[in-house]
Amino acid sequence: MGAGVWNIVMGLAAIAAGASGRFVFIGTNSGAVLIAVGVAFVIWGAVQIFRNRRASE
Repeated sequence: MGAGVWNIVMGLAAIAAGASGRFVFIGTNSGAVLIAVGVAFVIWGAVQIFRNRRASE
């Protein structure tokens, strides 16, 4: 479950950074892309946690 939590934390940090307008995704100069990558990390972290909990039952 550690990797899932780590991905969620990093995703939330990327979302906050992109939403602030001070940070952009490398190579794109777009904060919206950084937010999208952050959302993808949050979703992937949630999937990892769900899979781990389901496998441990």
